[in-house]
Formats: sequence, C-alpha cells, structure tokens
Amino acid sequence: MPGRLRRRRTAPGAGRGGTAGGRRPLLPPSLFRGAGLTATNLVGLLLSFGYYGLLFVATLYFQQERRFSPLSTGFALLPSVCMGFLAAPLSSRLTARSGPYVPMAGALLLGSAGFLGWLAAGPDTPYPVLLFALMATGLATPVTVVAATVAVMEAAPAAQAGTASAVFHVSRQVGGAMGVALFGALVGATGGVVGGLRVSAVVASAAFLLASVLAAVAGRRTGAVRAG
Repeated sequence: MPGRLRRRRTAPGAGRGGTAGGRRPLLPPSLFRGAGLTATNLVGLLLSFGYYGLLFVATLYFQQERRFSPLSTGFALLPSVCMGFLAAPLSSRLTARSGPYVPMAGALLLGSAGFLGWLAAGPDTPYPVLLFALMATGLATPVTVVAATVAVMEAAPAAQAGTASAVFHVSRQVGGAMGVALFGALVGATGGVVGGLRVSAVVASAAFLLASVLAAVAGRRTGAVRAG
C-alpha cells in the first residue's frame, strides 16, 4: 500500500504543470507566455468592444432619434455589415504578403478614424455624411479578425491550436458584451441617444487605437524573436 501511494504521488505530469492525478489543465498557462498570442487576444477583446458596442448604439440612434423602422435601420447599417465581403479576401492577401500584424494595425487605425465620423451624427444629419463611419469601421473589423486569426494560429503550438482559437473567440465575445453594456449605460448617463453616441464613438475610437498599438508592438516583438 505505501508503495502504491508513492507511485500515485509521483505520477507522470504531477511535477510538470499537471494536476496531482497527472491530468493536464484545460487551459494551460504556458499558452499565454508568448507576447503575440496575449496581444492578439487583447486586440480581439478591444475590437469587439468598440465595434459591437457602437453598432448597438447606432441601432438606437436610427430607430429612436431618426425614427427609422427596424427594416430601414437594417438597410442603413448595410454599408457597415456588407464590407465583410470585400474585407475577407483583402485581408487574406495582405496577410499572405506582410504577415498578420501589419494588416491588423492598419485596419484598426482606419477603424479608429471611422468611429470619429459618428461625431457628426445629429437629429437631422444627412445619411451620406455617416457613410464614412459605417464603411470604415465595417471594413476594419473583418480585416482585423482574419489577420488576428492567422496570428493566433501562428503563435500557438500545433497541439494547442484549437484551444488558442477558442480563447480568441471567447475574448471577442467578452469584448462585445462589455461594449454593449458600457455604451448602453453611456446613452442613459448622457441623457440622450445623440450624446451617448458621440461619447461612445470617442471611447470606441480609443479602443481601436490602443488595439492598433498592441498589434504593432506584437508584430515587432514577433519579428525580433524570429530574426534572433
């Protein structure tokens, strides 16, 4: 019996990051040691935080402030949503040429500028004035998602690629939920949809700008590691 207890205590994996029974953790901490993977997950969180949070407020703007019907609101948001048809092949080509971090940083800068276009929104703003904000953010988001997915696959060990991909998508879901909650609260705190939309646009722009910096820094570090 004592011999069996000793063998169980020294089971394979118990001293190498596993549990006492030799089981490996579902989400190994070693997965986040690389700067590229950690930064890309933060980019995914900030991306969904800004885009989906503002998309929620934009829906309120068109329906409550501009008195659009639900169907008209859907058509008004089409320039943003449909940019994905152009962004997916564009991002794939750019990523193949320059790696994932350059398209990520560039697209996020475009999106940051696009959010500021919502500052022009008002009760009677002509719809064409808002097209830049809709199209720029709609193009930047899918370009970033495609490039970030490639970055995650490159940074993760082959045996943990599925786990790394799942973590990235969970980061995006958490970011989207945070954005909807915070921007919805800002609408209530500012006392009106237009005021909440403008404040949310500034916050979303700052989130995309921070994500762009993270992508650029991660790209430099990853390049330095490969060169070394």
